[in-house]
Amino acid sequence: MFRKIWKSITSVYLLYELNTCIYMLDPWEKRFVSILFCSHAFIFAILGLLIFSSYTFLPGYTRKLVNAFLPTHSALSDLDMDHQRSMDFNIH
Repeated sequence: MFRKIWKSITSVYLLYELNTCIYMLDPWEKRFVSILFCSHAFIFAILGLLIFSSYTFLPGYTRKLVNAFLPTHSALSDLDMDHQRSMDFNIH
Protein backbone atom coordinates (compact mmCIF):
# COMPACT_ATOMS: atom_id res chain seq x y z
CA MET A 1 0.00 0.00 0.00
CA PHE A 2 2.82 2.40 0.89
CA ARG A 3 4.53 1.70 -2.46
CA LYS A 4 1.33 2.49 -4.35
CA ILE A 5 0.97 5.84 -2.58
CA TRP A 6 4.65 6.62 -3.10
CA LYS A 7 4.36 5.71 -6.80
CA SER A 8 1.38 8.03 -7.28
CA ILE A 9 3.20 10.90 -5.51
CA THR A 10 6.30 10.43 -7.65
CA SER A 11 4.23 10.30 -10.84
CA VAL A 12 2.49 13.58 -9.91
CA TYR A 13 5.89 15.14 -9.17
CA LEU A 14 7.21 13.90 -12.52
CA LEU A 15 4.25 15.52 -14.28
CA TYR A 16 5.01 18.72 -12.39
CA GLU A 17 8.63 18.59 -13.55
CA LEU A 18 7.60 17.91 -17.13
CA ASN A 19 5.04 20.72 -17.25
CA THR A 20 7.38 23.29 -15.73
CA CYS A 21 10.46 22.05 -17.68
CA ILE A 22 12.37 21.53 -14.44
CA TYR A 23 13.28 17.96 -15.42
CA MET A 24 16.27 19.18 -17.46
CA LEU A 25 17.89 21.09 -14.58
CA ASP A 26 20.70 19.89 -12.34
CA PRO A 27 19.76 18.85 -8.79
CA TRP A 28 21.07 22.08 -7.24
CA GLU A 29 19.11 24.11 -9.78
CA LYS A 30 15.94 22.16 -8.97
CA ARG A 31 16.35 22.99 -5.28
CA PHE A 32 16.89 26.66 -6.10
CA VAL A 33 13.77 26.79 -8.31
CA SER A 34 11.67 24.94 -5.74
CA ILE A 35 12.70 27.50 -3.10
CA LEU A 36 11.60 30.29 -5.44
CA PHE A 37 8.24 28.59 -6.10
CA CYS A 38 7.66 28.13 -2.37
CA SER A 39 8.36 31.79 -1.71
CA HIS A 40 5.92 32.82 -4.44
CA ALA A 41 3.27 30.50 -3.02
CA PHE A 42 3.86 32.01 0.41
CA ILE A 43 3.44 35.54 -0.94
CA PHE A 44 0.20 34.61 -2.76
CA ALA A 45 -1.13 32.92 0.37
CA ILE A 46 -0.45 36.01 2.47
CA LEU A 47 -2.00 38.24 -0.18
CA GLY A 48 -5.09 36.00 -0.37
CA LEU A 49 -5.51 36.04 3.40
CA LEU A 50 -5.14 39.81 3.44
CA ILE A 51 -7.83 40.25 0.78
CA PHE A 52 -10.16 37.78 2.50
CA SER A 53 -9.78 39.37 5.93
CA SER A 54 -10.21 42.86 4.50
CA TYR A 55 -13.46 41.87 2.83
CA THR A 56 -14.67 40.01 5.91
CA PHE A 57 -13.78 42.47 8.65
CA LEU A 58 -13.78 45.79 6.75
CA PRO A 59 -16.50 45.38 4.11
CA GLY A 60 -17.35 49.09 3.80
CA TYR A 61 -13.77 50.16 3.30
CA THR A 62 -13.06 47.28 0.92
CA ARG A 63 -16.15 48.17 -1.13
CA LYS A 64 -14.95 51.79 -1.39
CA LEU A 65 -11.49 50.59 -2.45
CA VAL A 66 -12.94 48.29 -5.12
CA ASN A 67 -15.19 51.07 -6.39
CA ALA A 68 -12.16 53.39 -6.56
CA PHE A 69 -10.42 50.97 -8.92
CA LEU A 70 -13.61 49.94 -10.76
CA PRO A 71 -15.72 53.09 -10.97
CA THR A 72 -18.28 51.58 -13.34
CA HIS A 73 -21.65 50.50 -12.05
CA SER A 74 -21.52 46.76 -11.44
CA ALA A 75 -23.87 43.97 -10.44
CA LEU A 76 -21.90 43.57 -7.22
CA SER A 77 -22.89 47.03 -6.05
CA ASP A 78 -26.55 46.21 -6.81
CA LEU A 79 -26.32 43.13 -4.60
CA ASP A 80 -24.71 45.17 -1.84
CA MET A 81 -27.46 47.79 -2.03
CA ASP A 82 -30.16 45.10 -1.88
CA HIS A 83 -28.45 43.59 1.13
CA GLN A 84 -28.23 47.01 2.80
CA ARG A 85 -31.94 47.67 2.17
CA SER A 86 -32.91 44.32 3.65
CA MET A 87 -30.79 45.07 6.70
CA ASP A 88 -32.51 48.47 7.09
CA PHE A 89 -35.92 46.79 7.21
CA ASN A 90 -34.64 43.84 9.31
CA ILE A 91 -35.46 41.36 6.54
CA HIS A 92 -33.24 38.29 6.56
